[in-house]
Amino acid sequence: MALPLPLLIFFGLCYLTVFEAAHPPPPRGQPGPPERSAIHFPVESDILFPDSDGGSNESAEKMWYHINDFRYGGEENRPKPKRKHHPPPPKPGQPFPPPPGGFKKKKNQRRRICEEKYSQYVERIFPNDTAVAADANDADFDGRILVRPGEYPHMAAVGFEADGGKIEYKCGGSLISENFVLTAAHCTSIYDLAPKWVRIGDLNLVAEERTVEPQLMRIQEIITHPAYNKDFYYDDIALLKLENKVKLTVYVRPIRLWIFSELPTTIAFAMGYGATAFAKPMTNRLTNLNLTIVPNAECNQELPALAETPNGVLDSQICGQDYNLNRDTCQGDSGGPLQLNLPGRRRRERIHYHLIGITSYGVFCRSNYPSVYTRVSSYLDWIEQTTWSDD
Repeated sequence: MALPLPLLIFFGLCYLTVFEAAHPPPPRGQPGPPERSAIHFPVESDILFPDSDGGSNESAEKMWYHINDFRYGGEENRPKPKRKHHPPPPKPGQPFPPPPGGFKKKKNQRRRICEEKYSQYVERIFPNDTAVAADANDADFDGRILVRPGEYPHMAAVGFEADGGKIEYKCGGSLISENFVLTAAHCTSIYDLAPKWVRIGDLNLVAEERTVEPQLMRIQEIITHPAYNKDFYYDDIALLKLENKVKLTVYVRPIRLWIFSELPTTIAFAMGYGATAFAKPMTNRLTNLNLTIVPNAECNQELPALAETPNGVLDSQICGQDYNLNRDTCQGDSGGPLQLNLPGRRRRERIHYHLIGITSYGVFCRSNYPSVYTRVSSYLDWIEQTTWSDD
């Protein structure tokens, strides 16, 4: 039976009185209880940029910021975001429009050495499965990416010798042949120390994993790009020649180099054993994340002026950012791969990895600024001439 309207009003007022007594508002001028939200991630407002000349003379010479001077906690002297006069970058999964005329393909053009060598590696690992070899040689991509858990057999950890002969892994790299690892040039000298070891195909650097068979290799020679200058983040690419050839297995095998300047998708994957947020220790576990490729013009407008990159982001670099979860590459991930994970058309459960970039630098882990990677396709001639010179 429906209650009369006066009774409904009476009971409603009683309920509100009891509720407010149980949840009184905070006193004026005092904040209420913190919201039960997820873990707090740093944002760009947390970055402290070094002091300038006082900021009073706006027409003064351009102020350059140094990445190593950034501090955590505060807003002083942080450059204001620039007004955007262009559309936002594509959302994850949204493909770039195809380049004018499509991907450049020439009939009867001889395949590059890196393509031929990758085919040979795959055929040796899967000698009785022609479909896997055919997928590895496939150059037609529609941009659809299937992500699945699994090992990244080309992933390398770059190790430095510490006290007592202990190995400390401070950078990443990518196995591209039987005896060469591709990494960042700034990883070849950390605190004036050069790396001596490379560990390939491992998922955990501090504990044994029975599910994988990693290989520890000594570095024979370090070859930085001839144009690299340690004061800048341009041409941030190097090759590590191993003393011996790795044994090719399903757990340790090279990654294929992407040979086009264009990319078929906005989604790429980065990975490493490094920290997951600023000032945190390395995880020592291999973790990956997907990023959205940011067009260079957009990236140049987003990033502050950096002394290490006075000409901004160049065509020989790639920018990436996670717009959804604000994940990022961080300390210890430098030199690691930025890659495409593309399934084979014949064996779709087999993911073929294509190296497009090398983790180079960023303003601040999880800072809402894009991170910058060295574009591998810009250095193919140097990579091939160095890696397969005997061939």
